[in-house]
Amino acid sequence: MYLTNKAVSVRWLIFFILAFFSMTACDESNTVAIDFIQESAIEIDTVLINQIDFIGIDPYLGRLMYSAFGSFQDPLFGKLTSTLYLKPSIKASSSDTVLDDMSFEMKLRIMQDEIYGDTSSTAVFDVYRIQNSWHGPSFRQSNEINLEFERVGGFNVTDIDTNGNVHIALGGSWDTFYRELFNINDDSTRLARYAKEDFGLAIVPKNTTNQIRFATLSTSRLLVIGQEDTSSYSMQDWAYKIERETIEPIPNRMLLHNTFEKVLTIDIKSIGEQLPNNNFVRAELVLEEDTTRANNSLSEHEQRLNVPGFRMSEGDFIDLAYQFGFSDENIINGYPSEGRFRFDITRLLNDQIYNNNPIKDSYIYPFVNAGYIGSNILYDNNASSDKRPRLIIHSIKSEVQK
Repeated sequence: MYLTNKAVSVRWLIFFILAFFSMTACDESNTVAIDFIQESAIEIDTVLINQIDFIGIDPYLGRLMYSAFGSFQDPLFGKLTSTLYLKPSIKASSSDTVLDDMSFEMKLRIMQDEIYGDTSSTAVFDVYRIQNSWHGPSFRQSNEINLEFERVGGFNVTDIDTNGNVHIALGGSWDTFYRELFNINDDSTRLARYAKEDFGLAIVPKNTTNQIRFATLSTSRLLVIGQEDTSSYSMQDWAYKIERETIEPIPNRMLLHNTFEKVLTIDIKSIGEQLPNNNFVRAELVLEEDTTRANNSLSEHEQRLNVPGFRMSEGDFIDLAYQFGFSDENIINGYPSEGRFRFDITRLLNDQIYNNNPIKDSYIYPFVNAGYIGSNILYDNNASSDKRPRLIIHSIKSEVQK
């Protein structure tokens, strides 16, 4: 517990509290550069978190803004492989006859700067047909997707143009089938057969791939290229699926991913019942990141995508995967600052203490970030007291309360 040296009169209390927080919002000690802050009536208690639990979540990975594909052997977080699934639309009218001299290309839009992995590597990908049905809006990590053995296309990251597009020639049995359906005169028959008999395409990384890229399927197109003109068709559906290698635990650390293999749970309700002083003005939950280990684990040309922050969801949720991935309800944001993530839980504790509204289940997880894949290494509850998860309680000194 950190205590100030002198009490101040009550009539100056509000002024000093405001000054204190404006000067020390990111400081856990009472050491500041201005003398009158040390004469304030605020004391700071640190409550260490002794119990941490984890749950695993089956995330939704369909119809996101960005879709991952590729493979990377992350020296800290282990090997990650991602396969991209997509299905072009088929909305041609009977007048758009596909002649023998026409061809099909996938124009895949790829983010150019957002690369997870070795930026100097040459990544190669193959395209295969999917054998079973799937649905993007409800697609989860656990969904099983089976692929045919025939390769119907492929590309290299060196094929990406300056606009971030890669053109993938599509052939084989997919070309034959799509061409047949495209020429069906009756629209309803064409669409019904397409829904029943075709399940889309998969972009699969080859073993030589050592980077993960991100595509925007909402701006990708299927091109039907003729001698005189080219028709463009949007994507009907898309999703991606990951495989993450299991690695040995790192002592006193916890690895968290924004694909929710592990989600942190802390019993804040019980902690709030044990606070030494209920007359607090601010309460923060602090998680500390091992930034040194994270930064030093990458080689010269390797990079990770930053996780923009953590989130805490508090409540009784029917679908945790939806809550974590898409909802903005019952959220407390933990923004990064100097290797720490801070959550203002003052309202939660006040509601429990003064409004008889007990804190519900609390979950902490990295921000999902619209489909980008990111990871963090944090200190766990076995780390040293200055690094482990903790509550920082700012309270009014007892002598001033009197």
